Amino acid sequence: MVLVGFGGWFYHQQQLMATGHLPTTTRTQLIVQVQPDDVRIGPDSVQLRGKLPSGYWIEGRFYADNSQLEAYRLRQTSQMMLTGDVDRYAPATNVNEFDFGAYQAHRWTFNQIKIIQLQQLTPVQARNPWTIWVNGCHALRYWLIERTKSLPETLRLYVQGLFLGYRADGFYERLAAVKDLGLIHLFSISGFHVIWLVALIEWGMALLRLPQGLRVIGLCLILPSYVIIAGGGPGVIRAVLVVLIGILAKLGRVSLSRLTVWGLSLLIGLAISPAMLTELGGQLSYGLAFSLIFLNQRSLLFQTLMLNLISLPTILYHIYQWHVLSLFVNLLLLPLFSWLVFPVVFGLMWLGPSWPVAAGMGERGLQGLTFSLDWVAQLPGMVVTGQPTALMTTGLCVLTFMILAAQTARIRRWLFGLLIVSYAGLMFWRQHPLDGEVTFFDIGQGDSFLIREPGNRQVIMIDTGGKVTFGSHRPTGRSTAERVSINYLKSLGITQIDHLLLSHQDADHTGDVDDVLAALVVKRLYVPLGMTSNERFMKRVQPALMKHRTQVIEVQAGQSIEGTQLQVVHPFKAGEGTNEDSMVLFANYGQLSWLFTGDLDQAGERQIAAHFPQLTVDVLKLGHHGSKTSSDPTVVAKWQPKIGIISAGRENRYGHPNQETLATLAKQQVPYFSTQQNGMVTYRFRAHAPGYWQTFLKGAFS
Repeated sequence: MVLVGFGGWFYHQQQLMATGHLPTTTRTQLIVQVQPDDVRIGPDSVQLRGKLPSGYWIEGRFYADNSQLEAYRLRQTSQMMLTGDVDRYAPATNVNEFDFGAYQAHRWTFNQIKIIQLQQLTPVQARNPWTIWVNGCHALRYWLIERTKSLPETLRLYVQGLFLGYRADGFYERLAAVKDLGLIHLFSISGFHVIWLVALIEWGMALLRLPQGLRVIGLCLILPSYVIIAGGGPGVIRAVLVVLIGILAKLGRVSLSRLTVWGLSLLIGLAISPAMLTELGGQLSYGLAFSLIFLNQRSLLFQTLMLNLISLPTILYHIYQWHVLSLFVNLLLLPLFSWLVFPVVFGLMWLGPSWPVAAGMGERGLQGLTFSLDWVAQLPGMVVTGQPTALMTTGLCVLTFMILAAQTARIRRWLFGLLIVSYAGLMFWRQHPLDGEVTFFDIGQGDSFLIREPGNRQVIMIDTGGKVTFGSHRPTGRSTAERVSINYLKSLGITQIDHLLLSHQDADHTGDVDDVLAALVVKRLYVPLGMTSNERFMKRVQPALMKHRTQVIEVQAGQSIEGTQLQVVHPFKAGEGTNEDSMVLFANYGQLSWLFTGDLDQAGERQIAAHFPQLTVDVLKLGHHGSKTSSDPTVVAKWQPKIGIISAGRENRYGHPNQETLATLAKQQVPYFSTQQNGMVTYRFRAHAPGYWQTFLKGAFS
């Protein structure tokens, strides 16, 4: 009955989500209700999330001068009028790329708006106790966030992350070791925080000598309020539900087992947020809470070991890597956080803004802790396993729970051995695959390609992509390479690139080279002849080159890339790394011949055709993203490609691919893949065998 009921509920929610999208329109006016803690004031913009009259949400950004931004700061729930262009979130277009649109849909946010005009209207007057309570909680959260912004940086990140569920800009960069060592669960507000908070509330009410009935009422009011104040994450929802169910069971004199309480909290949590278990936070919160039911009487060492093992399959499925020192760091930090960090940081949340001396002492202590974690994270031990399949992840979870349930030490040791073999098999399977691939990443307006031979004998990247910026609005957050190519390589268990080849200096081809060099071990970096004289480029990449002792090699036509099937067919002379100097590469993989042309113009193509008259091409990566300055019709006719590849951004300002180029392909009867329509394009092959094409999106093969 429960399964049937929840099946109907999930189906109903899915139908609501399917109808929640607004049509794509321009110059639309929308009136939304905005909570004060849903407005972020940045250096040059206002980002907000507002509730539409339909009950759905919309997110938008408005750019303005710094002097005007304070006018849009809210201190209470208000209505605002947004004028701008409404669109849907772009879907993920690459394998294992984070699907931000799907994540937002789970939060009932289906559209974004590019705000042209932003006008604050009247504050919302709450008309019933429910809205008074909800709006009051949001106002309190906003006040606490603003109050704690005056704290020193490290203390501020801990206060806001541990108790308010607020991730300030730079949180993951400043506390990178927290993620690398698997400690992010400490900042995912959950049972640790709520148990500590309940103890503090009960202690305070006992000091006030309140009767038991008032204490119960107080907890039943304060804890749901804290769900909103803490940002409403899955962990805090579960922990608060567990406490409230226990309180109500005690009032009703009903005896409930810990497993029953866990099950009820799961059912209620799914009723509140049906997509909760699709996210890492929800999976870890409920999975670890389930495990603690059976670990209650075990030693701290065994508890820590099992909790790490139980969370590991889920972490690998989402993050692909794990630090072997995580177990020991968790063992040391759990009691430290429980008995020292939590109470100190909670106290400084209230006292720190008005007591600078105490805030400074807390800052120095947390800086020392953060420095220690950074030092540990830099030690050898980071293991990139690659992403297990969903079936593998389930199997590893089941096997780990079998260890938890084992009745004898002998069975437990046998299961431990089987688990170790399973993880070793996962790593071997990921790092020694039978197939190879040539992949064209969809990175928007730019180029970035991967060539991976069967068994990962050679891993080659051609260009890294990068953002071309216009005006004063610089991109923030993770780079395209971090989100797409680096993420994809790590999902395959790859941490080393044997050959990184940069066709020329333009930002849309090399802008993210710093991130690639920092995140992965690059053995050799190839650039066209003359490009090392570009002082600005070399100064930018030099620190990363030193880190892994990457060798920089200049190449020109007639040379081969050592250990690969790549041959350089351009440039013929030293240049400055402009489009005309592009490195052009010819290769044979998967019984097909390939030509990667960078941004080479038609004159350069004619030079290649003249110097290599016997050259024929099966797969042609069209030059300059399909621009009319490339793809000379006579040269395309001479090369006789069977398939064309166009790497270009959607709705790019250059109009790529150009209609003249498409007409050339049509005249020569060359079908093509385009990252605009197809997303990530991959050709998979095995040794001495033809391969097959895969596209991430269902765009037609043109």
